Amino acid sequence: MFGRRGAAFVLALLVELLIALLLLWMSPTLPGKKDAAGPTVFGINVDGDKPSEKAEAAKEASKRAAPREVAPVTPPPPPEIVPPPPPVPNTANPMPFIRMTRRDYADADIAKAKSGAPAAAGDSSAESGDAAGAMAGDSEAIGTAPNGEPLYPVEWYRRPTHAQLDPYRSPRSRGPGFGLIACRTIARYQVTDCQELGEGPRGSGNAGAVRQAAFQFLVVPPRKGGKPLIGTWVAIRIDYIEQPASPPK
Repeated sequence: MFGRRGAAFVLALLVELLIALLLLWMSPTLPGKKDAAGPTVFGINVDGDKPSEKAEAAKEASKRAAPREVAPVTPPPPPEIVPPPPPVPNTANPMPFIRMTRRDYADADIAKAKSGAPAAAGDSSAESGDAAGAMAGDSEAIGTAPNGEPLYPVEWYRRPTHAQLDPYRSPRSRGPGFGLIACRTIARYQVTDCQELGEGPRGSGNAGAVRQAAFQFLVVPPRKGGKPLIGTWVAIRIDYIEQPASPPK
């Protein structure tokens, strides 16, 4: 009896021991636990104090990757803009109206012509009559031209005719009136660069009519020391005493 019981007890003990060994072998290794006896690797610099090529390359790459500090650029201040001075109104003489004497007005009045028209070009008596009076003495300025030069009274070499003046007068102008212009003398007793100075009645267009007809005017240029002053300015006033001719229908 004792032999069977003892054999069964030893067999059970062996089985339990095998089970314990099997469980111990199958249990997982816990994380974090390393073999304390494992080998440790140390880096040794063979060249002494000199860094390795890889370390130098890594250092250069870090220098290139690092952003460079750029000094801020201050823009120059904008230039100071000085506004132009405001124009000064000409309150003393708002309109360049030239004062003329009665003699000047009389010389410019075409209504006082003997037949309303001068003599023909071949008649030297009428032409020399105006030119003869213009040859005596030096001319005296009566004002200032639009460009600031002296302005002289007109001295006709040949007076314009009604036929030369009427086509340029505005049909809206009625009754008497006048047109005053300033022109620069050129060769052959002609004038150019005419500019309007005044008219009456205002808005009648008489000054524009005289300016448009001025290419036909023949005047004696002013003189100084007996010599004609070509290129000087003369004041020309034409007085109208009649209504303009009705335009053809």
